[in-house]
Amino acid sequence: MSERTETHSVLEYKVKDGVAWLRLNRPEKRNAVNAELRAALAEAVRRAERDSQARVVVLIGSGEAFCAGADVVEFQERASAAERSRGEYESILLGLHDMPKPTIAALNGVAAGIGMSMALSCDLRYAVASAYLREAFVHIGLTVDGGASWLLPRLIGAGKALELMYTGDDLPAEEAERLGLVNRILPADRLEGYVGDLAARLATGPMQALAAMKRSVNHAANTTLEEAIDFEFLLQGVMMESDEFRQRVRAFVERRR
Repeated sequence: MSERTETHSVLEYKVKDGVAWLRLNRPEKRNAVNAELRAALAEAVRRAERDSQARVVVLIGSGEAFCAGADVVEFQERASAAERSRGEYESILLGLHDMPKPTIAALNGVAAGIGMSMALSCDLRYAVASAYLREAFVHIGLTVDGGASWLLPRLIGAGKALELMYTGDDLPAEEAERLGLVNRILPADRLEGYVGDLAARLATGPMQALAAMKRSVNHAANTTLEEAIDFEFLLQGVMMESDEFRQRVRAFVERRR
């Protein structure tokens, strides 16, 4: 069982059993994203994509929160804050969304503002019962950011998405699960174990196939059904030439793992 851990002052990067765990580490601020954490997380996401030992990526918070959003203290220096942060946030959000590896958000508590966008950018979301999501921007007189206007309506529909944006109300984990925004609710003491087991299982899977599935779903979000079918067959044709495909077909026919 290989494992390595590197701890930045605001972020822990750990690889175990083929899974990269990115743990936000500002528990005293409910993991609110400041400039230091933003830069560290952007680098960690890039690193996880390049890391040959990391086949699945899990994003989680330390303490009792996933991520309470951007650190509002920094908004007092707003003149150039938006432009400075834009590149790093795009690196984080697009990195998670487009990464050719499964990405999982383990919601151990509140995911608000940019924290909610980071969770939505992941492929799968698992939450403790006490967790909730919040589009908090209306409370400070801002429109949404972090790709929320693209991500949220595609997951739960425009009407519900706009309701959450307009009101800034909490979306409890139970309701998020009912809407399909959260895959499953878990007891607090089982969240990391369940997500870790699932991630380790995916890490043993056919990585080219998993990457192609993710690429197909992302591509289909902006295409017709016919274009989606054509793209699926294109990817399958390429994959059928791979050793991974041939080995797994042979194992399936011979009834072995």
